[in-house]
Amino acid sequence: MQDLNPLAADLNEQIRSAAPAVFALLSELGKRIYLPKGILSQTAEASTKAHRFNATRAIALDFSEDGGTLMHLPVSRELLPELTLESIYGYAPVLGQQALREAWKTHLLQENLALVKKTFSLPIVTSVMTHGFSLLAELFVNNGDTLVLPDKIWGNYRLIFQTKAGANIQSYPFFNALNGFNTHRFREILTNATAEKLLILLNFPHNPTGYAVTRVEAQQIVDAITARAEAGCHILVIIDDAYAGLWYDAEVMHESLFGLLVGCHPNVVPVKIDGTTKEEYAWGLRVAFMTFGLGAAAMQPLEQKLSGLIRADTSGASQVSQTLILAAMKAPGYAEQKQHNYETLRIRALKVKAVASDARYAELWEVYPSHAGYFICLNLKVGNAETVRQRLLEAHGIGTIALGETALRIAYSCLDESDIETVFGKIARVIEGV
Repeated sequence: MQDLNPLAADLNEQIRSAAPAVFALLSELGKRIYLPKGILSQTAEASTKAHRFNATRAIALDFSEDGGTLMHLPVSRELLPELTLESIYGYAPVLGQQALREAWKTHLLQENLALVKKTFSLPIVTSVMTHGFSLLAELFVNNGDTLVLPDKIWGNYRLIFQTKAGANIQSYPFFNALNGFNTHRFREILTNATAEKLLILLNFPHNPTGYAVTRVEAQQIVDAITARAEAGCHILVIIDDAYAGLWYDAEVMHESLFGLLVGCHPNVVPVKIDGTTKEEYAWGLRVAFMTFGLGAAAMQPLEQKLSGLIRADTSGASQVSQTLILAAMKAPGYAEQKQHNYETLRIRALKVKAVASDARYAELWEVYPSHAGYFICLNLKVGNAETVRQRLLEAHGIGTIALGETALRIAYSCLDESDIETVFGKIARVIEGV
């Protein structure tokens, strides 16, 4: 075991004092990591004091026309003429642009009434949501730690937490007999857990099914977590909110579980992972956020540890991507454009639900409940999902995703409303021919 750096030891003591539950959850790497007082800190100091010459930054300056501007290629500059050179080519802060972080916190408060008057951190910018999950795995997961997941998940969870970090996944059936969220089995798996440390990952709106919880289900989930915490367990609850805001059913909760979990128990540490990928219709910009249900005293040393992890990994998210997102959020017409896209998706979602649930298909598949997001998922009663997927692709040029033996996921976000009946008709024809 390597010796603990004094900087890491000091951060650990700060976390232990401010938030004992966070310290109890830290992985061995989480305890070792720190942000060195090296190039970054020296550069930051020079940026305020080097009033003559600043020879610290790993950038190149052009002095041919004025007092020194960022050297760049005009061919790329011409593509973004309205932005400043620094906002395109400069390095972003390790934890993200301050203005963007503040704007996203305001966004969270506007979209989640349960967060009003709650204490939670300034969001940290990550290089897409996968990076955020990976940072959490590094900071909190030791080999053999238990992670509670449902049986229907986004497959990348297993790569990040199980394959890379070595977590022991304990799963439960996502749906109960009435096709609601299986709060009974969720509570049962928490009750039966014996470890003093537990990690839970929840995803609503859900990928792959599009399921969203009701307020009753949401409170039952929080009650189950609180009960386990009350028994002495330290719990990290990771909320995957990739599809936040894309709710199409009035009967489900239109905000994040994160708001209900913040402050629910001293032993519960909730963290929300979300991003611009779906919420801002900006898939390729790869900007996401990580927000903790913690106050400033705990976050200050925790941010130092996360800065160390980011520094050792990506060094930070793209500057120009962050600039574009922030500029869009401030632009005239922003809210109206988002609402237009939402309405387009809502119409598709309702059409897909109606078509897929048509009685003529009842003998071919069951439709998993879908209230939100991008997807609907069919539970095939006839044939194998992978066989159906391949035949759809080869015979009809239709791409779908097979999940296990019987589940077939269709992303209606990629389908025009006028094509929905055709797609499901072809799926039915292929299943009948299997």
